[in-house]
Amino acid sequence: PVAAVLLFLAAILSAFAYLRMEELDREQEALKRDVEYAQQRVRLRLLERQEQLMRVARDLSNQDLERGDFVNRTEDLISQYPELQAITWIDAGRRIIASRAAPSLAASNPWVAGEKLSPGDTETTFGLARDLLQPVYSQPAASSPTMPMLQLHTPLTDQSRFAGVILGEYSIDNLLRYAVPTELSAKYAVALLDSNGNL
Repeated sequence: PVAAVLLFLAAILSAFAYLRMEELDREQEALKRDVEYAQQRVRLRLLERQEQLMRVARDLSNQDLERGDFVNRTEDLISQYPELQAITWIDAGRRIIASRAAPSLAASNPWVAGEKLSPGDTETTFGLARDLLQPVYSQPAASSPTMPMLQLHTPLTDQSRFAGVILGEYSIDNLLRYAVPTELSAKYAVALLDSNGNL
């Protein structure tokens, strides 16, 4: 009888352990699905903004957009999409033609019309966009820890020759706030890591 009781207890304990492992597996699968969904939403939001900046770049390249129109159009984009913090037009000689920033960034916007890009992260990524003639994302090291930014350099072309970039700057905090579905941000603490695993 003692052996039967022990065997019965062992069977119950192994059933509980099996059920617990199944539950943990289900939780892990749900977490994995939620992370993939959040990544998809962030990627989609970035692609939508990238397409809008590419339209601005195309219109500038085709000379369908004047400086005044650029200012109005970029102000509309910035007011419509809270993750967009600044949009700057830079010519092939690295000179800033025009720049618009969100009210929260306007006072500290480093991009002043008429000035040139100084050496650093932004200037390096500008060169990469020029060489590849493709949109290039970067996270400048100079980006403020209180307001980390993500930059997108979208090249301008003049008859397939490089003519400058449209520099879009995104607030990473706002990107997470508006791109990650609320049901996921209510359920989890969500953070964005760079390619080196840094927060």
